[in-house]
Amino acid sequence: AAAEAEAPKAEYSDAFRKLAGPVQTLVNEKKWAEVLAALPQLEAIESPTRDDKKAIATWRLQATQGVDDQDGFAAAIETFLAEGYADPENVGAMHRQLAAYYSGKKDNAKTLEHFQKFVEATPDVQTDEYETLGRLQLQGGQNAEACQTLGKAIDLAKSKNEKPKDLWFQLRDRCFIEMKDDASRLSNLEALVAEYPDKEYYGRIVALFQSQSKDDRIVMLNAYRLAVSDPAGGLATVGGYLNYADTAMVAGSPGEAMRALERGMKEGIVPNAGTNQQALATAKAAVASDKKTLPAEAAAAAKNAKGEVDVKVGLGFYSTGDYAQAAEVIRRGIAKGGVARLDDANLLLGASLLELGKTEEAKAAFEAAKAAAAPGSPLGQIADLWLARVARGGSAPAAG
Repeated sequence: AAAEAEAPKAEYSDAFRKLAGPVQTLVNEKKWAEVLAALPQLEAIESPTRDDKKAIATWRLQATQGVDDQDGFAAAIETFLAEGYADPENVGAMHRQLAAYYSGKKDNAKTLEHFQKFVEATPDVQTDEYETLGRLQLQGGQNAEACQTLGKAIDLAKSKNEKPKDLWFQLRDRCFIEMKDDASRLSNLEALVAEYPDKEYYGRIVALFQSQSKDDRIVMLNAYRLAVSDPAGGLATVGGYLNYADTAMVAGSPGEAMRALERGMKEGIVPNAGTNQQALATAKAAVASDKKTLPAEAAAAAKNAKGEVDVKVGLGFYSTGDYAQAAEVIRRGIAKGGVARLDDANLLLGASLLELGKTEEAKAAFEAAKAAAAPGSPLGQIADLWLARVARGGSAPAAG
């Protein structure tokens, strides 16, 4: 009652008061066509007050909606908003109505304009509304804005302990491609594969590492190992598996080449014939040979003062699938010192431990790899992806 007493009284002109009574009666009786017919006379009065104009605009809103004149109703809403007649709590809903109207008209620019204003005027925006705005921004070429909006959807879902949609990450991927921002694209894909491990997403990540590192052998071996050792991951193309096999053979890890080819064939991605079968046979023969020589190599490495020798032998054990021996020898090498790439060595140690199901020890190794890697380096990013996998769970080997 106090609020009503303090509210400003409407100020109508005398001319408006003379004509408004019959129109108000028509409004009360919902005779919308007659209301519309009467409005031009009201709009023609001289020097109308703001309250005169607001009343006329309100009646036009009601009448155009009442006769189902969608074009007239949209125009009436636009006027109502432009003149500032709408109460704050109604502004968002009115912009959303206009966005829906212009969407039906295939007017993308106007749809985006009003949906953006709807979001800005809404205090409790939902994730699907951020998604819609992000799609509209992407469609309108506003890639940076779309990335930010979709990021809000992801953050909001996480704040509610809900799993973000993979679609939001994929739409952001399109944005970053358009922006030619590979660094942000890689971070987004890392977040995507942490939530949704999938061979297609891993394939994109591997391709980015390949481009960024200029096909650096150590980086690529670690990237391929990460993807293919994940039971939920893998690679999406025959080229991916064959490149992994080639990289592993050159690096002295034929067992990884064997497991890559076997998984690719099992998934129907790598043709099980011809040169692929020859490559698999070559890898298997190399593994058989390594199994015979590794014990002596391990004994010699134990006597060597340089830890780097142990790490190389550890790679051999990882290759043959003897993960317990791999972990033991790599740890010994790291403890000795003299390891050229501590980030690489710890990644291999973590991968070995994860195959053994020792997730906490694996996590510690991956954290050590990240600490040893240069900030923002590919191996540091690969360590983050391993840590995401550990957090996700699932340590069973993918093949072999």
